[in-house]
Amino acid sequence: MDFRLTEEQEMTRDMVREFAQNEVKPVAWELDHKHDPKDCIPWDLIKKASALGLRTAAIPEKWGGEGVDYLTLAIILEELGAADHGFATIIRGCYTESPRLVHELNDEQRDEFLPKFLEDDTFLLGLARTEPDAGTDSHYLYDEPGASIRTYAERRGDEYVINGTKHFISCGGVAKLYFLYARTDKKGPISTSMSVFLMPHDAPGFSIGRFHNKLGRRLLPNAELIFEDARIPARYLIGKEGEAWGSEGEGGGGPQKDWVSTGAGAPPPFGLLGAAVNLGTVRACYEEALNYARTRIQGGKKIIEHEHVAINLAQMKVHVEAARALLWKSAWSWETRTNYDPKMGMLFKAYVDEIGLKIANDAVGIFGGLGTADDDVPIQKYLRDVHTFTHGFSTTAVAWLIGAPSDKP
Repeated sequence: MDFRLTEEQEMTRDMVREFAQNEVKPVAWELDHKHDPKDCIPWDLIKKASALGLRTAAIPEKWGGEGVDYLTLAIILEELGAADHGFATIIRGCYTESPRLVHELNDEQRDEFLPKFLEDDTFLLGLARTEPDAGTDSHYLYDEPGASIRTYAERRGDEYVINGTKHFISCGGVAKLYFLYARTDKKGPISTSMSVFLMPHDAPGFSIGRFHNKLGRRLLPNAELIFEDARIPARYLIGKEGEAWGSEGEGGGGPQKDWVSTGAGAPPPFGLLGAAVNLGTVRACYEEALNYARTRIQGGKKIIEHEHVAINLAQMKVHVEAARALLWKSAWSWETRTNYDPKMGMLFKAYVDEIGLKIANDAVGIFGGLGTADDDVPIQKYLRDVHTFTHGFSTTAVAWLIGAPSDKP
């Protein structure tokens, strides 16, 4: 594998890094301090990112997007994550969900929604899956009849009527289109009873509950979605009833054959791009600690000259570089279909979560008391952001993933 980036990839990385550090980072610091989570939503940054082509980068060129390759998407998200985890996750949602508009929708659905996404700088997408009693783990690890998702969609003539509640939905309350997961069979196991629908934000009977007031990633809106006899046309069912489980990639759903038929092969590995965002924030923890250690004087010398501090920073550096190498290899293997393992996305997320918590905590330790202060020092913000990302597939799922067949997510 050649680790050299192409000239185009280097130009994209440098452009995104400049945008992230000069525009995203200062605004993120200000918005992070807002008390109401609805006031944290970075609409101006979303519009600027869209104008740069970042929001639509994952849509193939022949469908009107930038057609950016998968490794470059990961590079973009690492740079954005180094400025703000929450904002980067908003853009990541565009990358994980927007390819589904091309690869999973039929012609009628695509003609209705793809132009809206391409033409509207504020058109965001949401993945409506997690529920109060059904986290990400229960969607995959437990297939008992009646377990997991309880939101129910009932076919009534030319409509589906949907009842239930989702929560912790990224871009909840601001997305204009959601990929909604619901049961179409109340009694069967989730592997045969989960279906996925297109849910417009203005569908009758669909409302937004509370916005979750989170510890970190505050620029990313997360909210409850409430469905009380919500009605959508039957044509908004993606694929067939009961086929939403089992071959899910980054976006989380849709029959794999739909990706194959459009020339995309298998869906991208679930979790990989989210972990790329987290890697950016973890890298920022290391860089902030390194810069501080080079200037802070204690015991008559810069603290980086104290052996235990230097060793700590060296270990951080090794972890960051190792994580990036694994990220690039995983992205390359999917892009080239070389020794591709769909489990790697979730395994990589678990790895970055684990090293991220250690690096963030150690970075705060290097800053000392200043690392916990709400001054012009972003390290405590990064700490909060990293801690907020440790959900879904993480170390608790690794043992199951290692034992699962290689052709399963």
